[in-house]
Amino acid sequence: GLGKGQAFDVGSPSATLLGALSRANYAPRAGMKALVPGCGRAYDALALAEHGFDEVVAIDLSSTACEAARNELATSRNPKAASKVAVQCADFFAYEGAFDLIWDATFLCALDPSVRAQWACQHRSLLAPGGRLVTCIFPIVEKEGGPPFAMSVALLKALLEPAFECVELREKLDESEQHKPGGFNRQGPVTALAIWAVAT
Repeated sequence: GLGKGQAFDVGSPSATLLGALSRANYAPRAGMKALVPGCGRAYDALALAEHGFDEVVAIDLSSTACEAARNELATSRNPKAASKVAVQCADFFAYEGAFDLIWDATFLCALDPSVRAQWACQHRSLLAPGGRLVTCIFPIVEKEGGPPFAMSVALLKALLEPAFECVELREKLDESEQHKPGGFNRQGPVTALAIWAVAT
C-alpha cells in the first residue's frame, strides 16, 4: 500500500475539497449522504462528515486502502465525525445507492479511458434528486498514458454533458486550493473544480 504522502495520497483532506466546502453553496441538510469513490485513506470522507453530512460512504476496490482508511478513522481526533463514515471495499461500477453529494478526486484520472463513459453513467445513477457531483479535475497537464491520465475541463464536459449541467466552474483556483498529492511537486499540474447537477 501507499505510505502517507506518496503518489495519490495527499496526507490530509484535499485542499480543493476544503475550498469548495468553505464556500458552502450546498451546506448539507439533516440526513444528507455523501459518497467518495476511490477513497484511499478517507481523509476527504472525514472532511465531509465534519462539514455536516450525516452519512458518508467511502468506497475503494483495494482492501489495503480500505484497511488503511479504517485505521485512519479509528485514530481520528474527531471520533464523532469519524463514526459517520462507512468504509466499504466495493466496486464503484457495481455500487447502488442515492447520494446528495459525490466527491470525485483523482478517481477518474486513475481509471482506464475505456471506462469513462461508464463512469459518467454510474455517477448519474448514484445521484439523488437535487444532488451534486463535485469533481476535482486533476492533473491538467499535457502527457501521454497513465495513471494518472491527463484531465481537462473539456474532457469532463464531453463525458458529463448533456446528462449533467455544470453549475459551478473554477478553472483558476487559488494556490491554496490546488490539489497537491505526494507524487507531484508544488509546481506540478494545475487543478480545476467543477460542480454538476443532473440536467432537467
